Amino acid sequence: MLFALGLGDRVVGVSSYCDYPPAVHAIPKVGGYYDPNYEAIVALEPDLTILLTSHREIKTELDQLGIRTLTTPHETVQDVHEAIRLIGSTCGAESAADSISRAIAARSQIARRAVEGGERPRVLVCIGRDTESGQLAGMYMAGRDGFYDELIRLAGGVNAYEDETVAYPQLSAEGVLQLNPDILIDLVGDTVSGTKSADEIKGQWQQLPMLSAVRNNRVHLVVGYHALRPGPRYIEFLEQLAALLHPDAFLESAARD
Repeated sequence: MLFALGLGDRVVGVSSYCDYPPAVHAIPKVGGYYDPNYEAIVALEPDLTILLTSHREIKTELDQLGIRTLTTPHETVQDVHEAIRLIGSTCGAESAADSISRAIAARSQIARRAVEGGERPRVLVCIGRDTESGQLAGMYMAGRDGFYDELIRLAGGVNAYEDETVAYPQLSAEGVLQLNPDILIDLVGDTVSGTKSADEIKGQWQQLPMLSAVRNNRVHLVVGYHALRPGPRYIEFLEQLAALLHPDAFLESAARD
């Protein structure tokens, strides 16, 4: 968000997970989601440290160290826009924040209109699994209470996981078979750091030949961290998802254009 707002030259420290844009690789790392390096943060003498609303304990620690913090929401599509506005207003980039938010909303509206009125397939989104082992076990799925459920609906689908009590349930192969989604979306951050190619990772789902999504060739691999983090690039994933769920609608749209 900071780089999208034109504030990248002010960023003095990033988390261990930050990898976009490429310029962040040259910026000092200050720990991860659960294990911030307070010494490293203090040494950088930041004017502001930006946290997530779930970072309650970390905020308390930084407050005690006299470091100014800004907490931003991150659990819904609306939260992404709110975070952009909060950071923009706090860092003097209100105009850029408004422009970015409006541009994303406009693209979202185009995607939603393209799939309006169509049938809503049952979709299961896998947000994390051990692709290196090749075993379909211990897979984390997008539940009904979360960011991805909203994206599925915006893209013209219905979440195949119906239980609303768990945001990111862990399922076995048998659990996936029981849900039997029409479409399965497998999110993978990258295929560079591991030993498996994209085709090999996608092919692992052939272990479930009775799965409707497998039988109908509707298992789709989406590679890239834009699909795994609730930031400004969520719109890229929404557009991808809408096109995967309703390919005919987008072919018709392209033909009209």
